[in-house]
Amino acid sequence: MRTISRPGLSCLRPLVRACLLVGVFVARHAAPLAAQTLDEARALIHSGKYSEGITALGRIPRSDGAWLQSQRELARALAVVGRYDTAEATARQATGAPGGREVWNTLGEILRERGKRAAAESAFVRAGAEQASDSLTAALNLAILHYDGGDHPGAAKEFARFIDIYNTRAAALTAADLRAVAIACRYLGADNPQLFKDALKAFDRAVAADRDDLDTRIALGELFLEKYNGAEAQKAFADVLAANPSHPRGLLGAAKRMIFDGEPGADSLLARALTVNPELVAGRVLRARGLLDIEDYAGAQREVDRALAINPSSAEALAVAATIRYVQGDVRGYEALRQRALALNAHDAGFYATMADAAGRIRLYGTAAEFARQGIAADARNWRSHGLLGMNQLRLGHIAEGKTSLETAFKGDPYDVWIKNTLDLLDTFKNYDVTTSDKFQVMIEKEESALLSIYLTDLAERAYATFVARYAYTPAPPVRIEVYRSHADFSVRTVGLAGLGALGVSFGNTLAFDSPAAKDAGPFNWGSTVWHELAHTFTLGLTENRVPRWLSEGLSVYEEHLARPGWGMQVTPEFLEAFSSGRLVSVSRMNDGFMRPAYPEQVQFSYYQASLVCDFIAREWGEKALVAMLQEYKAGRNSDEVFQKVLGAQARAIDKRFDDYVKQRFAAPLAALNGDSLVASLVRARITPAGLAEQAARHPGNYRLQLLAGVAMVQGGDTAAAIVLLERARSLFPDDGEADGPNGLLAHIYMNRGDTRKAADALTVLVTHNESDYGAAIELARVLGQLGDTVKAADALDRAVYINPFDIAHHQQLADLYQALGEKARVVRERRAVVALAPVDRAEAMYRLALAWHDAGDETQARTSVLRALEEAPNFMPAQELLLTIVDARKP
Repeated sequence: MRTISRPGLSCLRPLVRACLLVGVFVARHAAPLAAQTLDEARALIHSGKYSEGITALGRIPRSDGAWLQSQRELARALAVVGRYDTAEATARQATGAPGGREVWNTLGEILRERGKRAAAESAFVRAGAEQASDSLTAALNLAILHYDGGDHPGAAKEFARFIDIYNTRAAALTAADLRAVAIACRYLGADNPQLFKDALKAFDRAVAADRDDLDTRIALGELFLEKYNGAEAQKAFADVLAANPSHPRGLLGAAKRMIFDGEPGADSLLARALTVNPELVAGRVLRARGLLDIEDYAGAQREVDRALAINPSSAEALAVAATIRYVQGDVRGYEALRQRALALNAHDAGFYATMADAAGRIRLYGTAAEFARQGIAADARNWRSHGLLGMNQLRLGHIAEGKTSLETAFKGDPYDVWIKNTLDLLDTFKNYDVTTSDKFQVMIEKEESALLSIYLTDLAERAYATFVARYAYTPAPPVRIEVYRSHADFSVRTVGLAGLGALGVSFGNTLAFDSPAAKDAGPFNWGSTVWHELAHTFTLGLTENRVPRWLSEGLSVYEEHLARPGWGMQVTPEFLEAFSSGRLVSVSRMNDGFMRPAYPEQVQFSYYQASLVCDFIAREWGEKALVAMLQEYKAGRNSDEVFQKVLGAQARAIDKRFDDYVKQRFAAPLAALNGDSLVASLVRARITPAGLAEQAARHPGNYRLQLLAGVAMVQGGDTAAAIVLLERARSLFPDDGEADGPNGLLAHIYMNRGDTRKAADALTVLVTHNESDYGAAIELARVLGQLGDTVKAADALDRAVYINPFDIAHHQQLADLYQALGEKARVVRERRAVVALAPVDRAEAMYRLALAWHDAGDETQARTSVLRALEEAPNFMPAQELLLTIVDARKP
């Protein structure tokens, strides 16, 4: 089979000449006014002025030589805006007129949009039999119908003809013909990925032949999107929307591209597309999938029902509808839809792949894997099903099986960047240590394993015991924990691409998160991250993954708060300002805050808000109510049913009660933040520091003003005045844990003044309201040490270790503090950390570890450690003496 190459100028010249001759023919034989009217109508439609264009086309009389062309254009325009019945009637009428063969393909495309496959097939056959000018496009449409009906071998033969046609008469092909060749190559690419390159070449020629053909550019964008090239897809769709800002398929393609690249704005583009064409089936399905993602099953059902009313044969709509039924436990409804889909195509792997993708997006990973297996059973060459199976096997912790599935998928579709990245990541797993216990399988990069396992094992065991007791649920062992030194690697493990903003992820029994050494992730508290993600294992597992996203996230943050004061997200001025201005979602719409944020900060706000909802429920109904809610979600009940049964009210009725709770809990800071307009006006006026201080005195209850004036005083060197202002700010919002808030600034001032007690007080607030402020934790430990408060100094330094465990001096210092406190087990832990960090004097470190084991009563570990010390330094006298002590102690 010959491949398509880009044509030279010699190939283009005959094609240009033919186009010119056609233009002369039209100019001579069509009435000038009618031709102008048709051209004007086309221009209106091309620019998106559909109503005016449709009206103009309707005015062309039947007696006009351009009437038949106008009817074809009219039928197409009516279909573009979703007026399918009128479009079909218009096209049918035109097919009965002289020269009506030119409208059969258009009629077939309209019928196909309505799911009338048999009638569409007849129309496409008629166009080919009568040798219409668009018979090649009709042949393509016929092949696609056969492909969609499950006759892949027969369709492949039909698609293959297009390559022969191109290679034998490329110069005579129109832009529409070239587009047909490109799409045929796109279908053939499923078996021969190299043909996607040929599809691209044919698309390039089609664009060159008719730069105004928007259908070609849309199909090109769809090809790029299918082959994971968001940048090129964006260019194609942008070209379409530049010419026609109202093109429904162009808007839909641009929306899909935004979703592909994780950019905001897809909803608004989709809304615009559905405004132009409310009957756009692919648009309704895309909206249904978005609602399914946020677990709005009722909303998703409404959208997909509308799509199926328009086109009962839409395979994707049937798959989404079946998924909705399945996740809600409607077995009969699911089976009925499955049978409908299989009646249309008994080998429809895409049906199962769509279900697998949708199930995976709502965390039903086992279900997703099973659907993917069914897709492979239906069509073993459906590479998407292989890929979805592999990704979900990895999420379930089945690493070897997942890798095999992904290798199969990538062999069939080598353009899938997600799978390639994931396979590259799996190749690095040889650089990790994997340790297994009764409960856990822990994977840590070899360079960090010795150190991190010391803390991770202990932390995970404590969290596990806590959650077993609270939720009365035990996960199936082992829980797999993966720790990534590179944030990019963690991101690939999570979504297949670098750039994920999260620090950890839970797939249920498989957890993955950044190592504290993941510098590109920024400073974060990896201890609280472990606690957060392991909480997901229990809430997901207890509910069989049916818990809503907001509740699972809210409970994880809530559990962080219970685990240790200061862990988890804390209240901030920005959060309270968002609450006051109505920019937080209501309790009944909490998933929207995570999945459809209206502004960049909303996702972070939603985590804290969800934890507040959990706290509110625990205070009002008791903690058992939270567990009871999880049990009801496991039973398959929706949120309204769960709220009604457990809390005695519909979710919407809880909205106001929660608002009242927030207003009461944060009454003082909310009142103090209610004056931003004054601060903004003062900033715009560029008021002097003295003027700011004067305004702050006039408005002592304005938090932002006190802070702004305090900062101005600090910058001006007047620390005494700054202290007055910052202390007043702190009294208005004592829990502000930001480094540039009053506590952070006061800590700095008091340290410079030598007032260690007040500095310690300010630093304590920072540490207990900002889990990742490493500098504050270290400084607090130092200051408390000066004050002789060994207990709190050890606590502060221990907090620092869960942000950055790689400073050997801090472990040595912490070991000494625990030694003074008599906490022998923790002395051992810190001495083990010192050894793991490869100290210069390894013999000394091993000796001190041996002493710690000896003091803790573990003579076996003490003997092992002291022998290792003597291996490093055979003449090390203190180690020799300790060994003799241990040996003597073992004598009867």
